[in-house]
Amino acid sequence: MGKEFDRLHYAELLKAQRLDDAIAYVDRFLKRDPENPTLKRRAALARGGKGEDILMTCDRAGTRPSPEEIDTMCNLFKEAIALDPYLADPYWDLAVIHARFLDQPDQAAGYLADAKRLGYKHAMMKQLEAMIRPAG
Repeated sequence: MGKEFDRLHYAELLKAQRLDDAIAYVDRFLKRDPENPTLKRRAALARGGKGEDILMTCDRAGTRPSPEEIDTMCNLFKEAIALDPYLADPYWDLAVIHARFLDQPDQAAGYLADAKRLGYKHAMMKQLEAMIRPAG
């Protein structure tokens, strides 16, 4: 491996769904340059991708994520937000998890508000809002 970050290698890792490898790869460079916004964005995207992969795998299988998977996803999305608070996707994903699996509509509403504040759009937005909003 060279001394400079190889964007193509990183992209290949993501495309191949080698998400742990992508996280480890970008983190090696982020340790050397922890304030680099491009590296922080890439580290956030890799973590978000891994969390979304866990969620989509469960959805495709028609199974509910285990408590360990929920914890892992939440941690990955929170790490992504800490790395790049302007990336809207992790807020959306946390809203979904808190609404669907944790029965925490207030937290879900907060994360959804953050995603919307950042301009996030999703085909399922109205359905998530309905899950969060109390009936009445």
